[in-house]
Amino acid sequence: MTVTHPFHPYCGQKGECVARRGNRSGKRWLLRFADGRICSVPPQWTDAIAPDPEIIEGVGHALCSLADLLELSEHVACLVSERGTVRGKRRKGNYAASVKGNTPQCPWGLR
Repeated sequence: MTVTHPFHPYCGQKGECVARRGNRSGKRWLLRFADGRICSVPPQWTDAIAPDPEIIEGVGHALCSLADLLELSEHVACLVSERGTVRGKRRKGNYAASVKGNTPQCPWGLR
C-alpha cells in the first residue's frame, strides 16, 4: 500500500503491511518500506482506505476532517474543565502565589 498523507516522510512510497495494531488513538498499521524501516501508520493515511470526502472536496487544502475537529474540541473542553484541579482536588486561584504566602518566613531574614 502507498502512504498518501502529505506530511508523512514516506508520502508516495509503497510499503508492505507486516502487522495491524490498535491503541488509544485507533487502528495502526506497521508498514515496512524498501529501506527496511517499519513505520506505524493510520490506515486513513494510505491508499487502502477510501479518502475522506471533505479532504477530496478541499482539493488537498483540508488537513483534517470535521470529525477530527469535533474530537479535538471535545478534548480541549475536557482539558479546560480540568484546568483548576490537581489529581481530582480543586486548587486555589493563583497556585504559586498561595504557596509562597503560606510558606513560613525565616525570622532572621536570610532569604
